[in-house]
Amino acid sequence: MDELGAEQREDGAHEDLLDLNEVMRAFGVDTWQNRGPLEPSPAASLSLLVDIQDERYVLRERPEVMLEEDSGHRYAFQAYLQQEGIPIPALRMSAAGEPFVMVGEEYFELQQWSTGEQFVSSNPRNLDWINSAAAMLGRIHQASRRYTGHRHQWPSEVHMGGIVQGYLNLARSRAETNEIQALSSALAQWVEQWEVLLPPAMMSIGAGGRGIPEFHIHGDYHPLNLRFGSSGVTAVMGLEASRWEKRIFEVAYALFYFSALAWLPGEKLTRPLVKRGFDPERARRFLKAYGEVYPPERGEAALLADALLLVAPIATVNGPLEDLFYDREMSEETPIDDILERLSWATSLPAWLTRVRRSLPEMWEDA
Repeated sequence: MDELGAEQREDGAHEDLLDLNEVMRAFGVDTWQNRGPLEPSPAASLSLLVDIQDERYVLRERPEVMLEEDSGHRYAFQAYLQQEGIPIPALRMSAAGEPFVMVGEEYFELQQWSTGEQFVSSNPRNLDWINSAAAMLGRIHQASRRYTGHRHQWPSEVHMGGIVQGYLNLARSRAETNEIQALSSALAQWVEQWEVLLPPAMMSIGAGGRGIPEFHIHGDYHPLNLRFGSSGVTAVMGLEASRWEKRIFEVAYALFYFSALAWLPGEKLTRPLVKRGFDPERARRFLKAYGEVYPPERGEAALLADALLLVAPIATVNGPLEDLFYDREMSEETPIDDILERLSWATSLPAWLTRVRRSLPEMWEDA
């Protein structure tokens, strides 16, 4: 039984406790300890630390997947990567031998607790961690090349071009409905810049991308999905968006996350790391460490800037501009100057990427 004290239980909590015990019994577990929420999360999303026979797990609702697709690929791919030595936390099998249980209409997982530190940009070891994160991504990609399981592809309407256009359409809608003229104008300018640059970038990758590596990527490789220790990356999580894709897009995403954004504890927003573009030392370290494990194929490095042009709007909306799109209450409380400063950084990205179009591939090729 869960060993929460009776003084912590209210009338409504008792029903929740019974539900939790039902979930645990579905995993074949009768004796366990509830250590409380892992971190603040939406009320509808369960995420608890639990102890089972001196082992710690995270009991969580199974993360949503694209278009309610079958999660079988993710479980098979994760198991393969674990066999290849990638430190992915194990999932506890249910009494029926599945990596999940269904209770009512909800699915639940028991994921092994991941030890290690979260990535923090101000940590003195952050540059070493960037090297480790890049090398780990190279190891994942090398292992993915050898994976012979089912090829899991997203529908054509959610391929990279469709995704980024959807984000730009959302941004244009926000620009048209924002009541603050300065924000509306700045956001509209941001959208217009990307709409000019995206078609040639897509054509460039379409024409020059034939034959470059494609395999199952991680799908969401950023600092929050990694844990670190003295030896480097200790855990890799968050493979819910794993799919068959050109690897250059994941390299571009990861480069953006690790060298353009500041990951700081207690910050609700993931802000730009520098005033313009990416931090050059972090970008150099990431591409060098990744390239030492997995160099670019012929002609692939030349497409890196185009791949960044495609992923940057998506990563920006979900990072530095997140409050403008998803958290209206926060954006209303945030000083206009703060939002405009972040919009200025986002608007400057196309010009910055144009300036470094040649130097970025060199960092990868010269590893």
